[in-house]
Amino acid sequence: MSAVPSTPNLVVDGRRVVLREKETILELARRSGLEIPTLCHVPGLAPEGGCRLCMVELGNGQLAAACHTQAQNGMELRTTSDELRSLRRELLRWIAEAHPGSTSAASASAFAQLLAAHGLGGGLAGALGGNGCAAREGAVQEHPYLRFEASKCITCRRCVQVCDGVQGAEVYGVLGRGGATQLAIGPRDAWSSSTCVSCGACVEACPTGAIADRDRPHGAHASRADDGTHRTRSTCGYCGVGCQVDITTAAGRVQHIDAARDADVNRGHLCAKGRYAHGWQRSSERLTTPLLRDGDGFRAISWDEALDFAARRLGELRDAHGGRALGLMTSSRSTNEAAYLLQRLFRSELGSNHVDCCARVCHSSTALALSLATGTGAASACYDDLERARCLVVAGANPTEAHPVVGARIEQAARRGVPLIVIDPRQISLVDHAELHLSPRPGTNVALFGALAKLLLEEGLVDRAYLAERCEGLAELERFAADLDLEEALRTCELEEATVRAAARRIGGGPTLFVTGLGLSEVAQGVDGVLMLCTLAMLTGSIGRVGAGMLPLRGQNNVQGAADMGSMPDRVTGYQPLDDEAMRARARELWGAEPPLEAGFTIPRMLEAARRGELRGLWIQGEDLAQSDPCEQEVLEALRSLELLIVQEMFLTDTAREAHLVLPAAGVLEQDGTFTNGERRIQRVRAAVSPPTGARPDWEVALEVGKRLGSSWSYASPAAVMEEIARFAPSLFGGVRYERLERNGLHWPCPTLDHTGTPRVHQGGFLRGKGKLHAIPYLENAEHDVPGFPLTLITGRVLQHYNVGTMTRRTPQQVLVARDELELCAEDARALGIADGDPVEIESRWGRTQAPARVSERVREGQLFLSFHFPETHANRVVGPVADPRSHCPQYKAVAVRLRKLPRAEVASPR
Repeated sequence: MSAVPSTPNLVVDGRRVVLREKETILELARRSGLEIPTLCHVPGLAPEGGCRLCMVELGNGQLAAACHTQAQNGMELRTTSDELRSLRRELLRWIAEAHPGSTSAASASAFAQLLAAHGLGGGLAGALGGNGCAAREGAVQEHPYLRFEASKCITCRRCVQVCDGVQGAEVYGVLGRGGATQLAIGPRDAWSSSTCVSCGACVEACPTGAIADRDRPHGAHASRADDGTHRTRSTCGYCGVGCQVDITTAAGRVQHIDAARDADVNRGHLCAKGRYAHGWQRSSERLTTPLLRDGDGFRAISWDEALDFAARRLGELRDAHGGRALGLMTSSRSTNEAAYLLQRLFRSELGSNHVDCCARVCHSSTALALSLATGTGAASACYDDLERARCLVVAGANPTEAHPVVGARIEQAARRGVPLIVIDPRQISLVDHAELHLSPRPGTNVALFGALAKLLLEEGLVDRAYLAERCEGLAELERFAADLDLEEALRTCELEEATVRAAARRIGGGPTLFVTGLGLSEVAQGVDGVLMLCTLAMLTGSIGRVGAGMLPLRGQNNVQGAADMGSMPDRVTGYQPLDDEAMRARARELWGAEPPLEAGFTIPRMLEAARRGELRGLWIQGEDLAQSDPCEQEVLEALRSLELLIVQEMFLTDTAREAHLVLPAAGVLEQDGTFTNGERRIQRVRAAVSPPTGARPDWEVALEVGKRLGSSWSYASPAAVMEEIARFAPSLFGGVRYERLERNGLHWPCPTLDHTGTPRVHQGGFLRGKGKLHAIPYLENAEHDVPGFPLTLITGRVLQHYNVGTMTRRTPQQVLVARDELELCAEDARALGIADGDPVEIESRWGRTQAPARVSERVREGQLFLSFHFPETHANRVVGPVADPRSHCPQYKAVAVRLRKLPRAEVASPR
């Protein structure tokens, strides 16, 4: 008798296959390249077990459904036989006869392909009678993207599964039994009255094309390899999650965008923006020729004229006033390569460290605090930790709206039973799935985190071994905690002790994953708040552990990369200090010049210098400061004070209207390079279509201006730029090359070509040596208790739009949400006599604006929320100069205001 092999295995169709733990027969077969047909199964989700197409024969002659039967050691089974083929054929025939609309001869759906593979194609549709289910007539088409044709629906429940098990929206249900079974969309059978978030996962899941969309009117499976289309793998250009996408194009036009099924980042999922909001690319408003200021307007000029003008004027201002008369703001929507070249241009050719990016007005507080506490200003954790977390704390972030794919994963973790604590003044959607919701008064994070630290220490819920080995500052923190008045801290936060104590006990149960957002960063004590949250993470032994640590969610698609590349006034590429001798030697070798030693200005300081006449020239790449920055009138005054304003943009934004030179830019779908997402993962960006005639990729523009300023730059491609980045900052990027970024990219640090990247940092110890615990008292907020301004305004994003709306407002997202609205609670609305839709004036000490009101359950009494996606709203007219003193990040999350209901006659007309 032969020995039984030690490795668990089984025999499938006469072939021995090694068995993996907790693997179903279907999973094993697909991993082994054996095809078992299914209709109801969705990979990665719990088996539905409804269609029975996946039946296989076991060695004892019994039939079993492969989707939910566990593969076992020693099994013998067959996935195909005459009996199985006959069974599957009859099942498919029965389904087709019950749902004749699903068998359209013109259909290329997955169901039609299954029918054809089982000899049921061709004239089957015409041969079938009308003895199907009682399907509703016509199609549901009230959604700007989605379509539903009931006659094609076979009620396989795949849409139900993905909507519930991936997105968590619970839009679909199945009503009736037998021949009367039908799909229902929300409580009123309409997407508009449902909880649909327009992610499109149902379209990809539908096997018949019953659920389709405007990009694929015949369903997700309708395209063929020979239909003249081309598919390009790239990275989404919206938020900082960095979802991988497959872009299908034809005749130079984007046809549709799908989630990359094999991508680690998004695991086959997308949000509505990533999937559908690509119409901006072919907008008639795209800039297609350089524009030069001519009096109060512009005149079109050639690219050669534009590049010559830019180089000449930059050189003249440098020569006349020195490099510190010039400033740069790189774009967090553009590529790493473009950001690197532009900051190099200003440092090596123009002699200026006045270099910054939009991180200044969003994540600068977080980055600085993380750097001070841990040694690096970036996430310690990665997105995979969302599924490995023991406990999740979401603090100052609204990921289901601002980072929807990550938000969906957090929601699914909570549904599986992972404890979720939400710290946010608003009743965001994740609160519905949270074990605890702490809603502190806006701007009081430091007081709350101090209280939590006190409770963790008092109740012994800290990892003493971790602290002794890896951290410093414990004795000072213990003295601080002993002196902290818990009652006063909680009164400051406006929270109940029982809730905060319960949160401390849950967090103190072990390593915790802290997911953070702009609610921590965009306040006057932003740096302090993140430092105190890092302290909580260290007290619980969380940083550097799997399933735990710090995971700040970055706002724009490449805001992490822009900072990585040196878009900072006091650091160059790879966060190297300006006085680092090794860096300066590499700069001499690679750049032919050293950057200035004196640190430059942040963007707020650059604008101040412009108003004083000290900053004379500014290059703004792809950012609309006039809409996104606080103190709108002062921003415009600064821009108008410049002798030279160069703006690279896709559209004529409010900022571009103030420029002396406007350069038309290529967008994310139109240029090559890399982005770095919020978990430090560097990924490829590829041009799927050409930019409009006359628009150019950002990196090429920087290259051409550099040449005209006398440099000997000779980069053949963005790949060559990345190779220089690797040489300039080898400790972080030394091992990064384009060929190594295929599929899932690399997390930095990646110092050598044989290094596989670092998904989690600080696992072997903190980069700064020891983690620094902080003991920071709460300071009174300048926007609290302001006489005459009794309400507190919070500004932020909504799901359907992105930043200042330059892209999303030129897509059907505009149909989903057509304007900014001011959210207020019912109590405040009654007190002020305000109803839904009423126009209101919002006034702060700094300015006033108008918006329609919306009564909402998501905000507390005395608090308001306003999005800033539409230029007509001028949301930042009311946001003032209050900012974090160290990061210079403005306080967008707490502004003292008052409201006045406007008579219709006083409503300002949109521009």
